[in-house]
Order: sequence, then structure tokens, then C-alpha cells
Amino acid sequence: MYLKIFLYLILIYILAVAQISFIATLPFGMSNFNLMLVCLIFILMLSGFRLSLWWALGAGFLLDTYSFSPFGIYLISLFLMVLLANFLLANFFTDRSLYSFLALTFFSTIFYSFLFYLLAYIFSFPEIKISVLGGKDFWLALGFQLFFNLLFVSLLFYIISFVSKRLKPVFLERSSNKF
Repeated sequence: MYLKIFLYLILIYILAVAQISFIATLPFGMSNFNLMLVCLIFILMLSGFRLSLWWALGAGFLLDTYSFSPFGIYLISLFLMVLLANFLLANFFTDRSLYSFLALTFFSTIFYSFLFYLLAYIFSFPEIKISVLGGKDFWLALGFQLFFNLLFVSLLFYIISFVSKRLKPVFLERSSNKF
């Protein structure tokens, strides 16, 4: 059990380092890709709510320690994003199809982005002005983040479905009965 926890901590650290040092420096809008969010969605759908919640807390704490934002923004945003994603998964998306992954990633990305910038606006100092909804940079970054998150989810879904049979590549299957 301790070995599993240690391995999870190492993986969280590797993902956080990749997000902070590698992905953040990519050109042409690719820096908006959120690797941690995509990994949390996959952990939620494949391993369950409890593990994804622990991953969100660990990743949020680690990202907050390396961020210049007020402490707790990543932690709160990732935690609430996992809660929303679990609610959507339990009530609306009942299968593990590509469409479910894409829809869950779409809604989670939008919720996470709005919540993150809202918390940054609330917790920022009065002299720092953050234009969330009115700024074109926010909408452009959100568009890039949605595009790259959905693209990576699609690629990762097909890689995992090729290796494992836990995922279904289609939403509805045709019956083999012919009239």
C-alpha cells in the first residue's frame, strides 16, 4: 500500500513538472494544454472518484507551491472540478465511450477555467486587475485549451482502448440482427 502511494506521488510530481516546465513553454497556444486536468478525467473514469480526488488534492497542492498565484487556487479549482466531473459522470454519462470522455473534458475544462480565473480575481490584491470575461486573451486561451485538451483526450482514449478492453470506442453499437 505504501509503495502504491509513493508511486502515485512520484507520478503526480512528474505530471506537475511536465505541466510547469515543458507544456508552459510550448508555442502557438499549445501552452494552454492542461495535462493535469486530462489525467484527472481519465483517473476518474477508469479508477474512480476517490482516487481522482486524492490526485486532485496532491496535484493542486504541488501546483500551488510552484505558482505565483495566491496559494490554494489550483487546489480549490481541481478539487471542485473533480466534484463536478463526478456529478456529471454519475448522472449523465453512464458509459466509457469517446463521446463521454470528450463531453466530460469539455465541461470540466470550461468549469475549471472559469473557476480558476474567478478565484484569481477574488483573491488577487486590489491593485491587480484581472479581466476574466471581457478580455480577449481569456477567450483565446480557453479556445486553445479546449482544442488541445479534446485532441489529447481523443488520442489517449484510442491508445488506451487499443491496449485495454475497458473502454468502448462507440456510444451505441448496432445490433447484429438483420431483418
